[in-house]
Amino acid sequence: MARCSLVLFLANGARAWAPEEELVALHGASFAAAEPWEKVKRELHRSIAASAPRPAGAAAAAAGVAAVLAASPHALIVFQNALYVFDDHRDAKKHKPHYLFSTLLSILARAPLPDVVAAWDAGATGQRCEKLPAPCLAIAKQAGFAARGVLVPNPYFAHVGEWEKRCAAWREAIPAWPARDPRVFWRGSVKPGCNPGNVARLAALTFTAARDDLFDVRATTLDAPDPNTCAGFTAAMRALAAHSGAVRGAFVNASDFGRWRQYLNLPGTMGGSYSRNLNWLWPMRGVVHLWDSPAVEWYYPGLKAGATHGVVGRDFNAAVAALDGVRADAALEDRLRRGADATFRAFGSGGGLERYWRLAVEGLNERFRAAEVLGDDRLRATALRRVRCAGLRRVRWVDPAGPFYDDTPGSGHPVAYETPGPRDPLLVACLNKNV
Repeated sequence: MARCSLVLFLANGARAWAPEEELVALHGASFAAAEPWEKVKRELHRSIAASAPRPAGAAAAAAGVAAVLAASPHALIVFQNALYVFDDHRDAKKHKPHYLFSTLLSILARAPLPDVVAAWDAGATGQRCEKLPAPCLAIAKQAGFAARGVLVPNPYFAHVGEWEKRCAAWREAIPAWPARDPRVFWRGSVKPGCNPGNVARLAALTFTAARDDLFDVRATTLDAPDPNTCAGFTAAMRALAAHSGAVRGAFVNASDFGRWRQYLNLPGTMGGSYSRNLNWLWPMRGVVHLWDSPAVEWYYPGLKAGATHGVVGRDFNAAVAALDGVRADAALEDRLRRGADATFRAFGSGGGLERYWRLAVEGLNERFRAAEVLGDDRLRATALRRVRCAGLRRVRWVDPAGPFYDDTPGSGHPVAYETPGPRDPLLVACLNKNV
């Protein structure tokens, strides 16, 4: 009887999912009935408005821009369709900001973006936004939508045009449905920390240990958390921590994900989202299952459990019942496949990423008025007054012809941080701020 109830919930799209419940609490019951892009825009505008009050006048707007620029390790600037950071940019050597800036440069190349100034959190939890000046951009919020910060796409798409070509090649190579492995697929690592991501991953690995006919959820590297110091361990998790060989699996390239029919997305090892993995799942013309977690990304308002994805939690029997229900119900399986593919086309495609970035910049400027400040000689001089002009760096591609992404995580460095030339418009404006 429990199995039938769960399958009915999935079929009706009514299975509870933490982010959906939070969005209804934030926006009201009518939110659930809105169209996907409309829901995404509503949450974007709510998060922008919740970040800080709208400046009460031009002088206050200039002061707000100055406050963001003062947080120079975390500040980014778009000025006259060029992208800038500062020389103390704290994550300059890491690949994530390289990919994020590659995304922005590729959008700037398609069509100009308005001037904008923002702080940004290069982490995967959004927690820095609690301490940085508004507006602050985050690629995920570990604690849910109500946390401070404005969500933007994660960096792993890199160049939006190159992303479109990669996805087209992957989708073209996907085998016919009958030839694909029907088990639920996941590959990743488990680390020893007691954070929610590692604990969730270990819990999911126990599913494979118990039912490898349903689950192909395996760890490429597994250094299990200590069950004596970490909370939430079941007997199955304790057994697996001691004898993990049965759930080890070889690394699989994203280009080969199409060999499976169903996919599981799990929280990151640090407990936030796991954006890079999920980017690769939506294009694969299969069924996507999300681990029930409060962590959210920018397009989650456009998702609906039972329509765009399934929901899996750490309860093994419920997970098995849910997957049995999908496999036994061809109409449900087809709806989830079509829902995942629609999610990719709407939000995960290059055009979807660009659309959202432009909506975000428009919303930020409407609230915080950075374009107005940077476009006015007097206000711009006020905002730049305390800026160390020699610290400005213009972000450029290392090679404008590409590649803009490296499939080896941690190796991609497609952008360079260059000292602006003497005629660079932002450097000239900065040097002339007291004239």
